[in-house]
Amino acid sequence: MPPIARVAQEQAAESNNWMIYLLMLVAGLLVGGAWSAYKSDNKFLTVIMAVLAAVATVGAVMWLIGAMT
Repeated sequence: MPPIARVAQEQAAESNNWMIYLLMLVAGLLVGGAWSAYKSDNKFLTVIMAVLAAVATVGAVMWLIGAMT
């Protein structure tokens, strides 16, 4: 493999890791927002934030599985 292609692959792998961390961070913030909305009896916002948190978590896990194969 040419050196340029090897560097490009290494950089792509590193950026994938940061995206996983970012998605997990967003999912955590959304879970916190869902909990706050639940405590304030706002059911609509609770459901929306919980669904978005689930989507972010599933996206991060899928990205992680794809990065490991």
